[in-house]
Order: sequence, then structure tokens, then C-alpha cells
Amino acid sequence: MRHLFTFFLLLSSFFLKSQVGSINISVFDEFSKKPVEATVKIQNRAESTTGNGSIQLGNLPSGSYTFEITAENYDISYLYDIDIIPNQNLTFSVGLSRSAIKTIQEVLIKKKAYKTTAESPVSLRNITSEEIQKNAGSNRDISRAILSFPGVGSTATFRNDLFIRGGSSAENKFYIDGIEVPIINHFQTQGASGGPRGIITVDFIKDVDFYSGAFPAKRNGALSSLFEFNLKEARKDKLGYKAIVGLDDLQLMIDGPLSKDQSWSGLFSVRKSNLQLLFKAIGLPFLPSYYDATFKVSKKFKSGDELYFVGLGAIDKFEFNTDAKNTLANLTLIDRLPVAPQWNYTFGAGYRHLVDNGNWLFTVSRNLLDNQATKYYRNIETPGNLLFDYNSQEGENKIRIDRNFMLGDFVFSAGTNFNDAKYTNNSTIKAVNQSGISFDEVNSDLKVLQYGFYVQSAKKFFDNKVQVSLGTRFDASNYSEQTNNPFEQFSPRFSLNYKFTDRWAFNFNTGIYHQLPAYTALGLKLNDNLVNQKTLKYIQNIHYVAGLEYNGKDNLRLTMEGYFKKYKNYPFSLRNQISLANIGADFGVVGSEPLDSRGFGETYGIEFLAQKRTLNNFYGILAYTFGYSKFSDGAGNLLPSSWDSRHIVSVSAGKVLPRNWNFSARFRMQSGLPETPYDLVRSSSVPIWNINNGPLQDFTKLNSQRGNVAHQLDLRTEKKWVFKKWQFTAYLDIINVYGSKTASNLPVVNLQRDDNGNGVIQNPNAPSSDQNYILEVGQQDKNMPIPYFGFIFEF
Repeated sequence: MRHLFTFFLLLSSFFLKSQVGSINISVFDEFSKKPVEATVKIQNRAESTTGNGSIQLGNLPSGSYTFEITAENYDISYLYDIDIIPNQNLTFSVGLSRSAIKTIQEVLIKKKAYKTTAESPVSLRNITSEEIQKNAGSNRDISRAILSFPGVGSTATFRNDLFIRGGSSAENKFYIDGIEVPIINHFQTQGASGGPRGIITVDFIKDVDFYSGAFPAKRNGALSSLFEFNLKEARKDKLGYKAIVGLDDLQLMIDGPLSKDQSWSGLFSVRKSNLQLLFKAIGLPFLPSYYDATFKVSKKFKSGDELYFVGLGAIDKFEFNTDAKNTLANLTLIDRLPVAPQWNYTFGAGYRHLVDNGNWLFTVSRNLLDNQATKYYRNIETPGNLLFDYNSQEGENKIRIDRNFMLGDFVFSAGTNFNDAKYTNNSTIKAVNQSGISFDEVNSDLKVLQYGFYVQSAKKFFDNKVQVSLGTRFDASNYSEQTNNPFEQFSPRFSLNYKFTDRWAFNFNTGIYHQLPAYTALGLKLNDNLVNQKTLKYIQNIHYVAGLEYNGKDNLRLTMEGYFKKYKNYPFSLRNQISLANIGADFGVVGSEPLDSRGFGETYGIEFLAQKRTLNNFYGILAYTFGYSKFSDGAGNLLPSSWDSRHIVSVSAGKVLPRNWNFSARFRMQSGLPETPYDLVRSSSVPIWNINNGPLQDFTKLNSQRGNVAHQLDLRTEKKWVFKKWQFTAYLDIINVYGSKTASNLPVVNLQRDDNGNGVIQNPNAPSSDQNYILEVGQQDKNMPIPYFGFIFEF
């Protein structure tokens, strides 16, 4: 730390006067996507610039700016905290929503700094790329930045598992520029959505729309959350370069025009992990490493139409750290974690066609996940020690057609989607469950077609004080008789926004949402039989959300929302007699076991948010959630789920200081999550331990105890140096500064070992099937602070 501080001081001595850059802002109608004549004004300045669809602001001294965009008959919009870089022409696009307001005075009263839509007046948060990068503890990862918002819970400090309003991590959906991206994390948990590190390049993101409810009808399969990633436009003047040299990874980015007429442009990124070096340095027993790449290439036609191609992919590798300290916790992780290489990609294309009344959007995409895992008893690679050899692929080919149009004062959107999927699994798996020991020879080759269609409409009433949206969608799949009728997956939804004063509004939404179970569950094939084909249905979730919203002066927003979610047809483990809603926040696979759809549950709670976007160089978010999450057990009783965190508090704040310094901090506290205790008597059995490689949970006592209150403080600081033709940034991000106690209250359990590392048997003279190991029980290791620092070079 002392050497790093000295380095910062040396660089400060070479600080040069800021140079100028420029920005081009494309302004269009959010509904029709057609160019709009607009005026751009820098916040806290008097001068403004006007243009038709494209506004250029030049000779801007390097620094951070907020731009205000106005147009006649449109609501005001903003670009927040845009960093002007020397010798660069940045490009941003802004969609404006129509307003029926007639006078300038009324416009000034009703301007809003936060995004809402007719179909999603509640449960929608928008976060910009700049806010993600400044967020303490996120280390430039969107999944961690979202932890600052209400309703968002998490598990381990090193993973991106998100449970939203009490739902599991398998209930989240992700889209990039209208293209579904199933995998956004490295070392993805197959059948869920978590992992230790995000794949998406935050520098290419313009902003993210995060929905914790009130999902638009055009999006299928979301039960708990929806993420809409909107990529930025490439710069127009010339190719720009950005390099990041960090403790956790190395990254190179290029963006700019690809043709002389600037109609073709591109964004390109490649990244290599240094995470294995960091984990080894701090003594963790596992060493993950990865590569990833992201790109977007787009073509703008003179007609306003746009063709674009988006792609991202990752290669993940895994090794054990044999030099890690031999603590009981480290030995347990090495015993249990498999070697799990993984690779995935998503590639898609979109074409937006502008017409007199609205626009069409056509998208096609292909995604593939290849997931492997191998585990031997005590990691001794001999045939007799093989516990499981897992080899699986799931690929999807998708087509979407979306249409926006107007009929009188009604705004409509309608469309359809098709998904042709193939799932293969050729695996040998030994496992211990509540009902005994299983030995599965899986040989799956499943092809399944999904399709859906939707329509949604919105209209304003009573002098625009009331806005109503009504929509529905239908989904079906040819998987089985239980899934092939679209009317069984009828998904209506209704939203209401009532502005009873200039600053106060009442918002309401209700809807029914459906999700097809994971391919790991649909495709399980044993003895040439699709085990779950006659028992699985679409999961159904009914939402009710209502709340109040206050938009005050100086970019202040206050919201309070109450929610109730009711589940049915949730996949239920026949071997362990638990709902799959309780699992999914660990490495491995979710759903590859015999299941039926008897599971049901409910989650409910209340959320509070106070948010202040950057003003006078200060920004902050305060979020509080009180909620319950309950799912059924084998007897049909509702029990606290694994995500039943009663209280979640998050406080995030930051300050921009002179000479390009920025400081931010985030404190989070979360009630202890329910945990299922171990059955130590059964665990000590030699035949069982030799397969399970660790203690067994007693699912007859599902979630009957609580973990520790989880809390941590994250800090981030960064400093920029601006030179004549380039910019340099140094940053330091410390996660869990004071090394809080681990959230789990379960003991660490392993074998008492002899000098050769073998488990000591309590009754060696008994028959082998009746022998028991002597177990050693200890406490969890304390969580360690994790520092990330790096340097960013922009040209």
C-alpha cells in the first residue's frame, strides 16, 4: 500500500493541464426511433446547442459533465457523469419520451431525473456505466453494483448470485440490445445464473434497466428480475484505445469508425484473468482463471435503419492451490470442489427498420454453454476414485420480431419469439441424497422448441395525470403435453401510474409470469427415459406491486414499494424432498435429478429507496428491504427459503473532489439467511463420506436455523491524470475492508486424519458398510478483505 501511494504522488508531480475533447449526442423518439430536433445544455451552464437528431459539443475541457436534453413536446432527459477525454469525440444516444405538456413552465416542473415506463411504473431502476464504475465494492461489475438497490440480496462475497425479492438466482433474465444472453458470469452455475465474475464489459454499456417486477410483455421467462443492457455507440472521429492493467485482469478495448463514411462502427474487447494470482496471494484454495471477449459492430443507414451484430464469450479454467494454508475450511473446499472447465458464447444480429408509424426490430441469436466437471475422491485420479464425470452442452437458436405502432392515442407493442434448443449430457454421477446413494449414467439428447407472442398497449387519461398499460403474452413448448398449450401459460399484466401532484405519484402493477424449467431438468435421461417429461410444467409466478414515488429538487428520488409474489408448479426434488427454489448459489449444476412440479411458495415485503444522482459533486443511495420468502417442503408446509433475508440495508455514497479525485463507499448489512443443519451421524458413515466428500445436510430439518448477520464495508478511490492526447486513471477497490465474520453459521466438518492424510475410522473392525469416520468439527474462517487495484489508459 505504501509503494502504491508513493506511485500516486510521483504521477501527481507530472500532472499536466487538462486538454479538450468533444461529444456527439444522437437524440431520437424513444417510441419511433426517429431523429428529433433537440437542445443540449450542460448542467449549471447557460449556453446551449441545438441540432436535428445529432448535436455536437466541442472544445470541452476534460472532466465530468451532466448533459440536459430537451425537445418540444418531449420529457427532459439527462446524460449523467460523462467523462470527457482529451482528443476524443465521444458518442451517446438518448431516446426521448413524448409528453403532452404545453408550456415551458410546466416542463420545468415535471422534469424527471429517473426512468419509468408506462408498463413498468414500479420496480424499474436505471444505472449508467459511469455509476457502475464509481460504485464501491463492484469492481466494475454490474451484478455487484446492483446490490446498492432495494430488494437485492446476495450470498458469498466472491460470487455474483443475486436473489431478487426472495426468488432464486435461476429466475433472472438478461438482454443486450434486445438479444437474450443466458450467460453473464464466468463459471456459471448451470441451471441458475450466478458465478464469481461478470463477463460483460462495463465500458461498452451506456446504461442498464434493472426490473425487479412489472416486466414488459415482450420479455419471456423472467420471474424475479430482468436486466436490459444498452450498449453505447462507438466514437465517430477515429479509433480509440483503452487498456486496463489490474490486479484481477488485463483488458484491451478498441472502438471507433470502421468505414470512411462512418456508417460502420465497432466496439471490441478482450480480457485475460489475473484472478488466479490474486487468489493465490491471499491464500484461497481454488484458483479460477478466464478469458473473455465482447464486440458490437453496427451499420447506420441514411434512412435511419440500423443493422448490428453483438457477441460475447468466455473460456473458464480451474485449478487447486496446493500451497494454501491447511485450515479446516480450505481442506474442505479442496475435498469438495470439482475441476470444472467451461466455455460459452452468445452471438446475435439485429435489424431495426423505421416506418411511418413506429418501427420493427428483428433479432436472431445463437448461444452455447459447454460445461464439464470432474471429481475424484481426495483428488486422487484413479478409476476407482471417480465420483463424477460431467459433460454437458446446451445451445439455443432464437428469433424475435417486435413491432411498435400507434392507433390514435394508444401506444402499442406486439411481437413473437421462437427458440429452438438442443441439450446433451453424457455423464457418470455418484451422489448421496436424503433417500440414499444414487449412481446415474446420464445419456441425454433433447431437442425442444419454445415459442411465444405478446401485445401491450398504453394510454394517458385525465389530462395526462393517469397512465394505464395493459398487456399479455402466451408461451408454449413442445416438450410435453403439460407445456404445449399456450393458453395454459396465459400471462396478463396491468400497470397504473397516477400523478396526484407535480412531484408525487402512486404506482401499481400486477401480472402473471411463466418460466420453463432449466434444460438440466427437462433433459435428464436415465435408461433411455426422459425422467421428468410427464411431471414438469411451466413455473408460474403472480406479482402484485404498489408504491409511492416522490421526485424532489436536486435530483432527489424517494420511492416506497410493497410487493407480493405467489409461486406454483416449482420444480421439486424427489430425492431430497425440497423445492429447487432453495438452491442455486454454489458451483455445480441445478436440476439434473428426478423432479416434479409440486412446489409452491410466496414472497412479500416492503422496500424503501432514497437516491440522489450527482449534484454539486455528491451522489448517494440509501436502500432498505424488509421481506419474507417461503417455499413448500415435502409435507406441503411453507418454510423459510434459503433466500429469506428479513432485513437488507445498503448505503452508498461518493464525492468528486478537485484535481480529478473520486471517493466512494458502500456499507451493506443483511439478516442471516436460513440454513439446513448437517446430519453428522449419517455423514460419518465411511461409504457415504467417500462419495459425498463432506457433511450431508439433513433436509428433514430444511432451513431450520439461521446464519450470521452479514455486513461489510467497501471502499473505492480513483485519481485521473489528463494529458495532451490521453488520460490515465489509477483506482483502488477494497471489498470487505474490515474482514467481517462469515455469513454461514454452519460448522466446518472434515475427517480426523492420520499422518498419511487418511481419515481415522472409529470402528475399523466392523464390516466396511458399517464403519464410521471420526469427524473433526471447527469454525468457518473469517472473510478476508479483497483488494483490487489497477491502471486505466485511454487514448
